[in-house]
Order: sequence, then structure tokens, then C-alpha cells
Amino acid sequence: MLHFIPALSVFLLEMLIAYIAFSYLGERRFSVPLTVLIGAALFASGAAVNLLFANTFWINAFYSAVINFLFAFFCFRLALRPALLYAVLMDLLSIAFESATIFLVSALKGVTMTHYNSDLTTLAIETGISKTLYFIACLLLLRLSKRKGESLERIPLSFLAYPACTLAIFMVLWTICASEPLAERNQILLSVVSLVLIFSTVLLFLTYRHNLEQDSEYIRMKSELGRLQTEKTYYEILEHQDEELRLYAHDAKKHLAAIADLNHDPRIAEYLAALSDQLKSHANSCHSGNKILDVMLNRTTTECALRGVAFDYDVKLCNLAGMEDLDIVAILGNLLDNALAAAGKSEKKHVSLSTLWRNAYRVIILSNSCDAEPISRGGELITTKQDRKLHGYGLKSVKRTLKKYSGDYEWDYDAAAKLFTVTVMIGEKG
Repeated sequence: MLHFIPALSVFLLEMLIAYIAFSYLGERRFSVPLTVLIGAALFASGAAVNLLFANTFWINAFYSAVINFLFAFFCFRLALRPALLYAVLMDLLSIAFESATIFLVSALKGVTMTHYNSDLTTLAIETGISKTLYFIACLLLLRLSKRKGESLERIPLSFLAYPACTLAIFMVLWTICASEPLAERNQILLSVVSLVLIFSTVLLFLTYRHNLEQDSEYIRMKSELGRLQTEKTYYEILEHQDEELRLYAHDAKKHLAAIADLNHDPRIAEYLAALSDQLKSHANSCHSGNKILDVMLNRTTTECALRGVAFDYDVKLCNLAGMEDLDIVAILGNLLDNALAAAGKSEKKHVSLSTLWRNAYRVIILSNSCDAEPISRGGELITTKQDRKLHGYGLKSVKRTLKKYSGDYEWDYDAAAKLFTVTVMIGEKG
């Protein structure tokens, strides 16, 4: 029977390999520490089952597939079928390389296939060889895999040189062990070195994956910040143009009034009245006292008119004063973009916005018609656009900005009314 600590080491090693594989195939649902903790608990249960059933082959094989599936489905954003498929594939690869390694080492060394149960050195080296082969096979499998709607980041082939060298070292260690007997102290030392070697190989790829995620997140954050700054500059230009138009409208109304006083032709009077009405409609644009909010609402009004979407708003009770302009653009701009995009595809084509104070919080309530229920996982909205890496970042930007104000948001979908509503709570900047 395998001792629990070596068995636990083997299962934890498989957990790290599974983490690398599943993090390429789907986004994590939780933070890195929590994901690793959940995975460690799942795979530690595999070591316990292994000990409880005296290393029974078919029980180990079945339970390994189960914990791989649970880890993939609940800790990563993988659908049921792909999670099950990759769990079974990885389990079959692990069983195949483990069985082949045990058979070959036992045949070449002239011992029984269960010899590793009582020989710690043989166990460590067989584990190192089989898991290194398994790891290389998983990496090659990932290079052939694709996520739905987007290409998977390709793992550089040059990275495979490290596990290949690790495999060569294990073969040398096995040759040394097979050629002459070792003292118990040397066996323990060699076993520890073997486990450290295979763990370091896997941790190298784990670190690479983590750095890749951080770099990707940094690039997306930088891109989003650049977009928001560009949009803020655009709103500032619109605000300047709007100010110029208001001055022109103010002067033009006076000129029209003077002309009307001098005029005695009814046709000219009718024409002047029409011009005055147009100037009044411009003067009726939003004037909440917050320039960036006014420009955003005026722009949204124009966009909705062009797209045939009805838009109404009420910002009298709260004009979002006290917030930085860039933060208003990040929160309200992203939400309005999403609302307008969804409403434009709906039958009713309607968007409604209101703001108010609730205790010490600014509250934004934004509703839009939406014929299809939004896709979500764990309460988080999922973009329906094909390239999820380039899209779906708007709400992440909203959440990140709300943290600065100790705020949050929640959403609701009324299937009967086909109405999507998002409610945003914004406190004071910390």
C-alpha cells in the first residue's frame, strides 16, 4: 500500500498540472489562492481514497476523472461537455503513462509491478517519469485545443525543452538506482530530489501562466484606460462645441426677436417662429450642473434618435457631483453603451435612466428593453460577442472603478416585461 504522504504528493502534482491545463481552456471563477485551495482539497481526497481502497486501480482511475471534472467545471468557466471531455482525456493520459512506466521499469529492473509499493526510490522515479510524460502530453494537447470563438494562446515549443531535460535526468537517476543498491539515507535523499525536480518543472509553467495572465490583464487595463481617456477628451470637445452652440442660440434668439419686431409679412413671421422653435429645442438639452454628465446624456439622446431608440432620463435629484469625470465615463459610459446596444436589437427599443440619493450613496438605475435573457455564470454577466478577450471588459472596468467609491452594482432581468435593469450604488471616494 502506498504511504499517504507520497500519494498526497502525487495527487497534488496532478492538481498543479490540471490547474495549468484548465486555466488555458477557461477563465478562473475565483482568485488564484482560492482556486488552488479548492483544487488541493479535491485532489487530497484522491490520496485519501487511494489509501482507503489500498491503491485499487479502477477506483483510482474513476475517482481521478471525477475530481478532474469537478475542478474544471466548478473552478473554471468551462461548459459541462468540454469539462467532462478534458477530464476523461487527462485521466486516460495519466493512466496510460503511469501503467507504461511501471511496466517498463519493472521489466528492466526485474521486479514485480507492485514493487514500488515497498520501494520509495522506485516510487519517486516512476512518479517522476510518468508525470513528466503526462505533463508533456497535456502541453501538446493544449497546443491542439481551441476555445469557442477564439484561438488558445499557443505554448512555446521551446518551453518543452525543460520537461524533456527533466525526463532525461529521471532516466539517469533510474539507471544509477538500477545498477547498484543504495543506502536507505541515499534512497530518501534521491526520492526527495526527484519530487522536487518534477514539482519545479510544473511550477515553472505555472509561473509562466500566471505572468501571462498578469501581462494580458495589464494590456487590457491599459487599453481600457486609453479608451476612456480618449472618450473623456471627446466629451470635453463636445462640451466646448455645445457651449459655443448655446451662445450662438442665445444671440440668434435675440436677433430673431428683433427681426420679428420689424417684420410685417405673415410668411416671414411664420418662418421666424419655426427657427425660434428649433433654437428652443436645442436649449432644452440636459443642464444638470455636471458638464460631463450633460454631454454624455446629450450624446446618448442623439445616438438613440439615430437608432430609433426611445430615451428618457431624470437626473434632477443627483447629478453625480463629487466624482471624477474619468470615473463617470468609465461607469455610466460603459453601462449606456451596453444598454443602447441591447435596446437597439429589441422590439420595444427603449432606454431609461434615473439618478437619486439613497442614504449616503449616489444611485444610478438604468433600464433597457432586452428580448433575450442575458448569459451569466455565478451572477456575472458573460459577453455574447465571439472574441471574449477583446470584449466583455466594460463591466470589469465598471467594477474596478466602483471599488474606488466603495460601491457595487446588481442587475435583474424581467422575462415577462423583457426588461433588463442595472442598479449602481456609488459612495464617497476612498
